[in-house]
Amino acid sequence: MICRNLIDQKNRLGFWRFNESKEVFALREQNWKRKEYETWDEAFRGLAPVVRQQSVRVAAYTQALFVQAVKLHFGENTADGKERMRGQYADFMYKCGLYHQLGKALVPPEYQIEQADFTDEERAVYQKYTTDGRILVANLQEKGAHAKVKRGEGFIERPTKNLPWLILRECCEQHMERWDGSGYPAGRLGSDISVSAQIVSLAKELDRIASETKSEEPFELACQSLIADAGHAWSPELIEVLKASKEACAAVYQKYITYTRTLPKTIPLVERRPDRVMGLSYRPMAAADGYVPLYEAEPWFAGVPDRPGETETAEELHDLFERTHLVEDISWYFLYEATDTILRMTNCNLGLEGLLLTLPRGFFLLGSQLQKFNALFADQPIDKSRLLLTLPDELLRNANKTTAEILGRYLRNGIRLVLDDYRPDEVLTAERLIEMGFTHVRLAPDLYDTPAGAAAIGELRLKGITVFGKQADTPERQAWLYENGVHSCSGTMCGITVSEDDMILDCLDREKV
Repeated sequence: MICRNLIDQKNRLGFWRFNESKEVFALREQNWKRKEYETWDEAFRGLAPVVRQQSVRVAAYTQALFVQAVKLHFGENTADGKERMRGQYADFMYKCGLYHQLGKALVPPEYQIEQADFTDEERAVYQKYTTDGRILVANLQEKGAHAKVKRGEGFIERPTKNLPWLILRECCEQHMERWDGSGYPAGRLGSDISVSAQIVSLAKELDRIASETKSEEPFELACQSLIADAGHAWSPELIEVLKASKEACAAVYQKYITYTRTLPKTIPLVERRPDRVMGLSYRPMAAADGYVPLYEAEPWFAGVPDRPGETETAEELHDLFERTHLVEDISWYFLYEATDTILRMTNCNLGLEGLLLTLPRGFFLLGSQLQKFNALFADQPIDKSRLLLTLPDELLRNANKTTAEILGRYLRNGIRLVLDDYRPDEVLTAERLIEMGFTHVRLAPDLYDTPAGAAAIGELRLKGITVFGKQADTPERQAWLYENGVHSCSGTMCGITVSEDDMILDCLDREKV
């Protein structure tokens, strides 16, 4: 069931949504409301990747704020606060932050991320994730306790005396309420808002502002913004908790700074063209027997002026990225997206070896990114050998000593680089590639169908180096690649580019055969 909650590639980035009639809109909403989840992980995977990443950060902020709130006796003077504000719930409050917007898994994918141009009807659909979330977690709690839950009766909430269960339900429903009554879904006022939900609410807003603020000190400005709103959106006592836990929250921000900073820096690029979106497209890399062991992943950018539906490649936008100093941030955006795709592949038990990702030209000319790679694989618990990155042959040949050392460190630390458009000569021999740590190459297409190309593939394979192919656009070229022993190749003869969701569906369909 995890794999059936497929989210459109464009929608999951939150920069574009469908233009639908009210009838289609209502049908999509109805279909998603009927979705039933059997496990917490399944429901969490129903969220868009950007929402999941946000939830992880909010969970960490929530726990830091809660620990300090207990120390300051926050909320203990309210009717229910004394029971809820206990140190023993610190780990549980992390879970409340993680699952606070789980109700979005019941919302049509194009409404998981709020848009400024939502109509009143669309905004109402978006905001209902709070009440739907409460009912969804209630059902998951019951299923987790092996209670008899009748199917087909719709989402209902059974009353509970289990305090942790009740706290989680309150956090899901009330985290968008505000101290002055200006929030939703019920417009609760002051202490009518659960003290637990107030903490999750502040944690979410802290993350939102810190992620969207364009400045040298986004976290500091986020704290200042929240403090200035004391007595309005937030309880004055809760703001004192924020002040006291600022150092702990700053540590959370630093932990997730790589992903957090990526989003706001790419937003200006998107906003230059109102309909612009970006994502990864996937092309199968087929082996000789028709089996697809890998997919290529290539960045694309939509919203070409006066040409609806057309896209541009990262290569076509390279000068723009260089001029706006976005190469690093764009690259890490796609690195996180690719590893999130690998997580989905893992959860769906797909027998794929991994993804071959092409990053914007210039990424490997940056300073060492090894620390960020380590953070990436800590945040995204995948087998890092399943992520392969193309490295242009020309870049390696022209690399200065510093760049060559950085590439060597990547290889020694298990980051898999595929030498792309490889041309064997006395400088980059197979022996030299092995000495550097390369295990995969992709031969330059102009060497295909030549004796020199066949000899190069043979020597590379003899040395234990895996050879990939590309541009298999005719039956003759595809046959030549397979006859000479390439591991797998891409091209029009192997399959067209598809979205992430279609890739996963295609893999599932193949496994049924």
